Amino acid sequence: VSPCEWQGQKSGSRWPAKTDPSPVPSDGSTIQSVTPSQIYEWKGPEPNVPLTPETDTRIPAEQKWYNLTGSLVSVKVEDDGDITLVLKDADDKKAGSVNAEIPVGPEWCDLRKLVFGWTTQSFPFSFKASQKLELREQHVITVTGKALFDVDHAPADRSNRRTKPKKYSVWEIHPVMALHVDQ
Repeated sequence: VSPCEWQGQKSGSRWPAKTDPSPVPSDGSTIQSVTPSQIYEWKGPEPNVPLTPETDTRIPAEQKWYNLTGSLVSVKVEDDGDITLVLKDADDKKAGSVNAEIPVGPEWCDLRKLVFGWTTQSFPFSFKASQKLELREQHVITVTGKALFDVDHAPADRSNRRTKPKKYSVWEIHPVMALHVDQ
């Protein structure tokens, strides 16, 4: 309907964790700076860690805050209303793409307006499963949020490698709580 309003929104797996509204810590020293290739090298949770699509809480590894900096290579909208930002290293020398997701909700409205402003998308629009948006502006950005291991995209061995698309991390930043345009 608009950057901040979504009709037909459904809640996906781990929805309470994915829409955790915790504010960004005021003490910046508690936020670790990372690149997409660094997250791509992380390991997945051990098999004994109880993590399923029904797990509503964040596991200990998902409690940490990160500033993820990278080149924005694509933006898409998912059927749950999330905006997915795909980031790669700004220098593009190392492999690994990481998703950073912005949910629907009043706490994310300004971020959603900003990102939709980088695209050619007009409103209202509809689609079936997900839709890649055409970017009119490329940016290097820093998103701030907690890491989330997206079990829906994890292989059976819980490694940090999606089977589709290739060279994508299962770990992502979800939800994005702050965004800064670096260039």
